[in-house]
Amino acid sequence: MSSAECGGGHVLGSARHMPRGGQPEEELSALLPASIAVRFAEMFPGTHKGRVRRRDRKRAEMLCKAEPVLQRALAPTEVVRFATNGVRQLMWWLLTAGSMNPFANRATLVLTDKRVLLIHTDWKQRPRMFANQLPLDRVHVTSGRNSYVFIRTGKEQLMFHGVKRSEAAHLRNLLESTATKKGGWQNLCPRCFHPTDSAPESCEKCGEEFKSPKTAARRALIFPGLGDFYLGYRKYAMLEIAGAAMLWAIFLTTLVPAIQTRGLGGALVAAPLFALIVLIHVGDSFLTRTKARNGLHSKDGSLPSG
Repeated sequence: MSSAECGGGHVLGSARHMPRGGQPEEELSALLPASIAVRFAEMFPGTHKGRVRRRDRKRAEMLCKAEPVLQRALAPTEVVRFATNGVRQLMWWLLTAGSMNPFANRATLVLTDKRVLLIHTDWKQRPRMFANQLPLDRVHVTSGRNSYVFIRTGKEQLMFHGVKRSEAAHLRNLLESTATKKGGWQNLCPRCFHPTDSAPESCEKCGEEFKSPKTAARRALIFPGLGDFYLGYRKYAMLEIAGAAMLWAIFLTTLVPAIQTRGLGGALVAAPLFALIVLIHVGDSFLTRTKARNGLHSKDGSLPSG
């Protein structure tokens, strides 16, 4: 279902009906997906001022684009409390070549009354590869500043950035720390949305087969970008392949003349560049394996998009 087809959604005040209060509520309710229950006051905290902000409309459109996934992933009585979009990131990615990974790690974050859902998207916020979830009883600490939200569990910390500052603050206020249950983020099967704490080869519920993080890492080791191409990040992969090919071309055009003029001793001239290339191959292999383990990448398809 496209965003143009969304509308007429039901919202929750004290019950399943459109909240009273005038035009802002009516306008936003008309933009919400019809099949998703939304807690209106938490989803649109600024409407009590009598105006609809552009970001409120964007948030409603965000749910419309995520509706094909939410229809299948949410429980019948589950209610959406808030949604925003940003980039899933790891701190050490920012210090490596993985700083380019925001091109491949965009996500829509949906907070419900039961969990936090992360839906991998393209730059138009359309569902793509995979989805993850964090049950609310696994949230240990929520913090952050400016456009960053940090959600810590018993095992790891998620850094979600690129969020509007007001939305980041509101989300942190909604996410209460409980730490009543051990565990971290769970991967969801792209076909049946069955949760798992691991990265299996196939779904134990529906049998869907997933791409192997080890295979992705081996291909990236052979040549940077091949692992991302295997996973499905093809535009990002082509940038990596082009960059690595340029480095190899520089290395070979340096090595050949050096050997011709100085013999084998001339190869030492190109040795530092070769060491850099080896480091890039190994680093990209490690980064690609980590990316592959961020979610379950289906061999036959991806998340439903309408």
